[in-house]
Amino acid sequence: MLASLNFVEKFISLPKLTKYTNINSKQIETKIFDLNKITPLLTKQGFEVDNIIIKGEGLETVVVGRIEKAEPHPNAAKLQICQVNAGESNLRQIICGAKNARPGLYVAVALPSTKLPNNLEIKESKIREIESNGMLCSREELGLPINKDIDGDGIWEIEQDAQGGISTNILSQKLGYPLFDILEISDVLLELSVTPNRPDMLCHEGVAREIMAGLTYSGVPFEKKENPGFAHKVTISEDVIKKDALKNSSVNCAGVTFSAENHLQCPAFFVAIDSTQVTHSPAWLRNLLENLGQNSINNIVDASNYILLAHGQPSHAYDLDKISSQNPNAKKLILRKAKQGEKFIGLDAKERELQEADEVICDIEGIQGLLGVLGGEQSKVSYETKKIVVEFANPHPVSVRRTSRRHARQTEASFMFEKGIDEASRFKSALEFFALVTNLQEVKPKYCGTVHSIKENNKPEIKTEFRNLEIDFHSTAQEKILGAPIIEYTKQLNILESLGFILSNKTEKSTKVTIPSWRSSDIVGEADLVEEFIRIVGIDNVPSTPFISPAIVNYDDPHYKYLEKLSSRCASLGYNEVISLHFMRADDHEKLGLNSINALGEPVALMNPIIGDEPLMHTTLIPDLLRKVRKNLSYGTKSGQLFHSCRTFQNYDAHGERVFKQNGESLGISALLAQNVENALEYHYSQGYAYSREKSQAGRPVETPRLAGVTFGNKMEKNWQNSGEVNWTLHDIMSHIVELCHSVDLTITTVKICEEHHSTNDHSAKYHPLAKAFHPGRRVGFYVVDDKNNSVSLGWAGELHPKTMRNYEIDVPCFAFELNVAVLLRSISRPKNLLNRSSAVQKFPTVSRDFAFLLDENITAQKLNDVVANSLQNLIVKETPAILKTVQIFDIYKAKEMPVNKRSIAFHISLIPTERTFTDKDIQKISNAVIEAVKNEFHAELRGN
Repeated sequence: MLASLNFVEKFISLPKLTKYTNINSKQIETKIFDLNKITPLLTKQGFEVDNIIIKGEGLETVVVGRIEKAEPHPNAAKLQICQVNAGESNLRQIICGAKNARPGLYVAVALPSTKLPNNLEIKESKIREIESNGMLCSREELGLPINKDIDGDGIWEIEQDAQGGISTNILSQKLGYPLFDILEISDVLLELSVTPNRPDMLCHEGVAREIMAGLTYSGVPFEKKENPGFAHKVTISEDVIKKDALKNSSVNCAGVTFSAENHLQCPAFFVAIDSTQVTHSPAWLRNLLENLGQNSINNIVDASNYILLAHGQPSHAYDLDKISSQNPNAKKLILRKAKQGEKFIGLDAKERELQEADEVICDIEGIQGLLGVLGGEQSKVSYETKKIVVEFANPHPVSVRRTSRRHARQTEASFMFEKGIDEASRFKSALEFFALVTNLQEVKPKYCGTVHSIKENNKPEIKTEFRNLEIDFHSTAQEKILGAPIIEYTKQLNILESLGFILSNKTEKSTKVTIPSWRSSDIVGEADLVEEFIRIVGIDNVPSTPFISPAIVNYDDPHYKYLEKLSSRCASLGYNEVISLHFMRADDHEKLGLNSINALGEPVALMNPIIGDEPLMHTTLIPDLLRKVRKNLSYGTKSGQLFHSCRTFQNYDAHGERVFKQNGESLGISALLAQNVENALEYHYSQGYAYSREKSQAGRPVETPRLAGVTFGNKMEKNWQNSGEVNWTLHDIMSHIVELCHSVDLTITTVKICEEHHSTNDHSAKYHPLAKAFHPGRRVGFYVVDDKNNSVSLGWAGELHPKTMRNYEIDVPCFAFELNVAVLLRSISRPKNLLNRSSAVQKFPTVSRDFAFLLDENITAQKLNDVVANSLQNLIVKETPAILKTVQIFDIYKAKEMPVNKRSIAFHISLIPTERTFTDKDIQKISNAVIEAVKNEFHAELRGN
């Protein structure tokens, strides 16, 4: 939210300081805002001030001047020698090349030592051998917007008609004074960070309320403006507009009957106004809008923008005469869904093709506006407009957000609708609009009336009744919720009242608090009221209290602990984690040697990408990692390890349905993305959705968690300990993958991968779409076995092919890997006949036993572990309930007297009883089961008998 303190002063007076500026040896006194009393309040109350912009700062030496004489330059036909009165005892000679420089003109004079926004520093100089002591400036040279209809060409003409109310008498008395202060262009803009639950703070009235509450509690004097708006200047009232809106289905405006149809579930009403006089806006309005980044169009459009910025109430004016109809004396606007492929030209002069999901306002011939987003070119207000209808609709925030994103057009109005407007204030804002237009015209406009929109059953589609939530607020609430008495109950009520809450039925113990309409979306209970006053008092006044019991951290997502474990294991293997946005470039598939852009799943194309050359949501993490390798190399880092753990996206849902039908249309690659190509192996859409397989996932792009890493340069540099560099090898990367999988108790198999489905050279190799990106002899794939004993692709690893390295400007050896974490998570979540690695709080003593067997040398530790675990499975489940905690080999012994190919293996087992303490009989059963199983399986001999 960009807040203008000049704008806020339309509602309340703000604390100020006196500033003295030395100009032309005169001390000029000006008033500036006391930011030390304003910005800390907003930050304390939950609205951090991200930035402070001071309009006019550094331009104090641009002063008001008047040209007294203007003579041709003797040495240049296009220059004039101007004698300028800048409030000094002598006239100042300034050379000027503007055609409109003439005697009697009030101008902006930049005195020597002034540094203009374009970095031009004004100095005393000679121009064609004639001295010039300053510069006569245009608006553009002062960093101000240009409106050719008002400002013309040349230097800035500061006149009464262009500035709307600043008379030549006032200007003549202010010669030599800072121009930005005299014209009230100087301003302070605060960039506020507004939380999503506070849409009321997206307008200046809301900012004024917050500052007023803070100043009240702090005891800083201020004045609340009695009539901050314009409604008191007209004879009609808010009740008149509301009654008309409820009663009228049509209205007559200067012989033209107007009505509105509504085929949407969207309350709407229209105000008809006759005798509009469309002109330029006065200086005060133009300056307010331009300081906030808005272009001044005309008084009608500017009035609509003013109401939006002041009260957070969007509206749009249509030229009634430009609305098409069969009968020129009967005009109608229709709210409906767009037809597929329908065309629309907006106020930005761009033609858009609409979809059925778009909500529009149209007449009988075509569309006149995207509801809540953008008005149309055909019916816009111009200087010839005499009659207008002003739309006040309440479209659904989700509909507006989707339309805005779909057409890559976010306006101030759409932003407000998305966040949520105060619907109860729509009639008040309609009155303010009419009153402001009346104030901006010499000839007063005529209020024709207000009409509601009509539903298909001929009933009004309008909302005039709004729920008033009342909450019983008790004096004990702060201690109950905050745990300590912070301030007195009467002060709590004073703060709530200063924030606009209405209090009634006051007693010493409780008060009934009525929630104002602009806070009805986030204030629902007593705890919210406590939060309101503690914001003003300061959260630092709440005493800290230690936890009585130790906190137990539970993961909201059951998979999160595995993701954290994988990332931690990557870090322990020497990798550095990177964090990136979820985007990739349209040519990344070519750089990786893929057959098509869809080889790893169809990407989701962005209509309005944050990064211009990365318009696609990524389907693989590798391109981004390779770009980071290139950046590290360019900064002189010649070797390293990087990894990234995040989600990738595809334009398919969990059921294989294509989500965005016009995917990539804005990029011109929709046909390419729509091609039906294979979506193979671990990149298939069915291998995503590790997080959820709920019904709500239908119609949403597949999200697949992936883990990718790269190594580049040397594994070890040359130093005094080793005579040469040690290079990375594919076996290093494979060992890393094995370590990652072992960290989550997952066993994998490794196979070669190839570029073709039917490799003639090696029948054991399996096809992979990414194989071309890697060296033919240094690339492998990783597989796991699923519930049906099918081999499922988990990921791959390999050394980059020289061509791939050239594509990404990498000039050192580089290895990469990528795993589908969704496949990994589903594999480790299956029941397995493995050791139980966790247990509840232990109630019974652990039972341990040691065994030593003479075994063949070809028997592995894994085989021995599995046989022991399986031998006890039924016993510890049915007869001796327990958890098998460990099976651990602690000694391997080989002696000459032992038979050939035999060795002694000693191992230790430990169990945790779960229901009772084991007896000697129980322990003997366990020992016998282990001995019998090892003897039978391996033909082993028990040592020590």
